[in-house]
Amino acid sequence: MKQPVTLEKLQKFVSKRDNKKSKKNDYFLKFIEEVGELSEMINKDRKMNPGDERMKAIKHTIDEEMADVLYYLVVLANVNDVNLEEAFIRKTEYRDR
Repeated sequence: MKQPVTLEKLQKFVSKRDNKKSKKNDYFLKFIEEVGELSEMINKDRKMNPGDERMKAIKHTIDEEMADVLYYLVVLANVNDVNLEEAFIRKTEYRDR
């Protein structure tokens, strides 16, 4: 059985692949591009009729685009020295007050 992925593990994994502070702007643009692609797929899904054969392909593409968005969000966190787990906890605790 595989170990669950935590934000900490994800940040470490991604930092081994993409972690060049000099490319912060490139990573941000890639993040925006991936968000745009996700938006397009969600729009297509919204316009589909239930039972349409193409819905499975769109669902698969939405999964992939979400993974891409997550990947570049993690890259951005890493190059900006942000611990996503700590930031998320701080943010949700703040909002719950």
